[in-house]
Amino acid sequence: MTFIDILGFALIGSLKSVGQIALIVIPLMIFIEIFKELKLLDKITILADPVTRIIGLSKEANLPIMAGLIFGISYGGGLIINSAKEGRLSYREIYLINLFLVICHSVFEDTLLFAAIGAKWLPILLIRLVLAVIVCHLAARFMPVESYAIINSKS
Repeated sequence: MTFIDILGFALIGSLKSVGQIALIVIPLMIFIEIFKELKLLDKITILADPVTRIIGLSKEANLPIMAGLIFGISYGGGLIINSAKEGRLSYREIYLINLFLVICHSVFEDTLLFAAIGAKWLPILLIRLVLAVIVCHLAARFMPVESYAIINSKS
């Protein structure tokens, strides 16, 4: 096998992989845009209630967590910044939401991408969710009291 054969094989394999990823990501991005336009994210934040209760967060944390789970850490981060500027989240909540989303974000896209490359998607999804809840619950229990201060958006 010559270098040109190896290069051609690698190129074809890479293009196939990019094609598989595009078949997942493009429809998902279209779905996300439709989701945003219909304002469905606001309506499904109630699904985050069990998670936020276990972690010890207020209902104000539901929207950033759901956005981060569904759309990814960038969109969730944008909502965290917006909520912080409006003074609806404490430092503690911002920290815990960020910690949760670092461990477990963009669950639909990531899970589909793992499945596309042949991974068993259900264990990956469950482990990410359970690990995020456990780590955040433990962090919340041992977090110092001064971290409960509300952010003042005018400072």
